[in-house]
Amino acid sequence: MALLRTEKVCKRFGTLEVLKNIDMSVEQGEVVCIIGPSGAGKSTFLRSMNQLETITSGKIFLDEELFLHRENNVTISRVEQAEYKRLLLEMGMVFQAFNLFPHKTALENIMLAPINVKKMSKADAEELCRGLLDKVGLAEKADEYPIRLSGGQQQRVAIARALAMDPKIMLFDEPTSALDPELVGEVLSVMRSLAESGMTMVVVSHEMGFAREVANHVIFMCDGLIAEEGPPSMIFSAPENPRTRQFLNSVL
Repeated sequence: MALLRTEKVCKRFGTLEVLKNIDMSVEQGEVVCIIGPSGAGKSTFLRSMNQLETITSGKIFLDEELFLHRENNVTISRVEQAEYKRLLLEMGMVFQAFNLFPHKTALENIMLAPINVKKMSKADAEELCRGLLDKVGLAEKADEYPIRLSGGQQQRVAIARALAMDPKIMLFDEPTSALDPELVGEVLSVMRSLAESGMTMVVVSHEMGFAREVANHVIFMCDGLIAEEGPPSMIFSAPENPRTRQFLNSVL
């Protein structure tokens, strides 16, 4: 079953067409990596899935339910408000920037949403979030403030924060692009573990090794279009599109 599906998604900023009729389907337990050059529309497409960007036209389905349908900047159909909020919470999001509250500890940052959104008791939230910190390898950093954590550690806290809402699908927007090279591996290791546990993931990334090893499906975007897609073995070993070959030759 497709947890997330888009049909003919378009996005314009004025006269600039950033996304052009994007169709995508993400099955339960699947890891989809979106690769491509800067300016291809990858992050805009990812952010449109959970409404951080409002699409100009197209349809978005969550759990095979029509979540949103827009045409020419007009909303044609959308689920009821309560269902809209519920479905949004099923998508966890990890950004390039860590966006942690500097005046709260790692544990407190993760506990905020379960307490304030899910109305979980403080005791239950603390138990859950300590477990998540352990899951991302930071159990001993629960009481540290972000300033005392490395970039890789902060990003792992951000991943734990997203997991605290028990999402069905995780969206990653270039989660390692702001990190020093020696810190990239620890974040990718956590993401690899999530994939192995069966978490459904859509990952925009420049980490070709991760895409090749972990993804079930790779999408190459260029100029607001999906230029080519398929299993990693095909995309990385025998790409058919000349633009895909040019991109891979430049980054590998």
